[in-house]
Amino acid sequence: MVTARRPCPRGRAQRRGQRRARAQLPGLPHLPRHRSAPGPGPRRAWGPPAWPGSGGEAAAGPGAPSGVSRAGVKPMEEEKGEAGSEEKDHIPPEDESSSTEECLPEDEEKEKESKHVIKNIPWTTAKNFTVEIGQQQIEELISTWDIHESWLHHSEFLEEEELKDSKRYHYRACWGLPTRRKPIPRATASVYFVIVISKLKPDTAPVEVFYRLESSRLIRRPEQCEFREKWLQDIIENKTVCAERLASR
Repeated sequence: MVTARRPCPRGRAQRRGQRRARAQLPGLPHLPRHRSAPGPGPRRAWGPPAWPGSGGEAAAGPGAPSGVSRAGVKPMEEEKGEAGSEEKDHIPPEDESSSTEECLPEDEEKEKESKHVIKNIPWTTAKNFTVEIGQQQIEELISTWDIHESWLHHSEFLEEEELKDSKRYHYRACWGLPTRRKPIPRATASVYFVIVISKLKPDTAPVEVFYRLESSRLIRRPEQCEFREKWLQDIIENKTVCAERLASR
């Protein structure tokens, strides 16, 4: 009777001990065990896996199957180069960036100037001034104001005031909103003008002009403040409200 030969358990233990001892030696590298590549031909063990940047397909083990390589892994230097090129694509050239920075402030300044242009007229000199010329120039100034055509006004000379250092000529322009039903408006709004001729300046210097609204102490200059139609509306509305309250009592 023929019996199968059983492997000796001691031999297995010895071989395991030898492998462990070999792995613990400092001079010999410990390589993990890999299965051999499938298919016919000599059986070859795969090498250790390659790390990124170790050199493409050459980093693959000698027994690696076909189609398996490290070509798909890009080195770190190439990735940095591509990232730098992408950043350069998003950065505009120096000429374009400088041109846009230079043009934008100029355009903004032009828009601001066009929106805040205050219209004024060339005023007469102190030498050529008369009461009639002063009234004509006030009418010329009023024509530059942005006021709807439904507003009607008339201007008049009030008085001349003599001071130590100057002469002052007072005028008034009275505004109203007449309609077909009420040709005489219930309320009006007045604007008071003062033309000042300085005694300390030469006769060739232009006169100075100031104006203020009715029921207001704020003095404005035509070249510094643009007149608004809303100011007239507010004065008339306030007068209308006061008249209605007095009538209801």
